[in-house]
Amino acid sequence: MEVILRYILAMSFMLAVLLLWFMVQKLSRKVAAQHPEFGSAREEGSGCGGGGKCNCASIDQCTNPKIKHKIKE
Repeated sequence: MEVILRYILAMSFMLAVLLLWFMVQKLSRKVAAQHPEFGSAREEGSGCGGGGKCNCASIDQCTNPKIKHKIKE
C-alpha cells in the first residue's frame, strides 16, 4: 500500500509541475502582450540558434555552430 501511495504522490507532483509550467508560460505571454516596450516573450528554441534554424535579421548575426551557411564570395 505504501508503494502505491508513493507512486500516486510522485505522479501528482509531476503533473503539478507541468501545470505550473503552463501557467508560467501563459503569464509570460500575457505580460509581453501588455508591455510591448519590453519586446516579445522569447520562447524556448526560438531566435538565433534555436531549433536548427536562424531567425535573425541577417545571416551574419547567427551564432549557431550547427548551421552550415553558404559563404558568399
